[in-house]
Amino acid sequence: MRALVGSLIGVPATILVAGGLGLMVVTLYTHLVRRPGREPIRWRHMALGLVFLALGVLLLEVELIVAG
Repeated sequence: MRALVGSLIGVPATILVAGGLGLMVVTLYTHLVRRPGREPIRWRHMALGLVFLALGVLLLEVELIVAG
């Protein structure tokens, strides 16, 4: 039962961490490597990535507490 609860919490947490890091990296990349005719991604996406990352880390902490 602990393994099931751990996986139900751990999988979305991993997705949130990976998505948050991805958004942050892509935002930085589009601001550092400018392409002619294309605007970089807005800085709001960096904030959204940071929120996803924080939520994912929080869920991982909850999983460690609940499932061990």
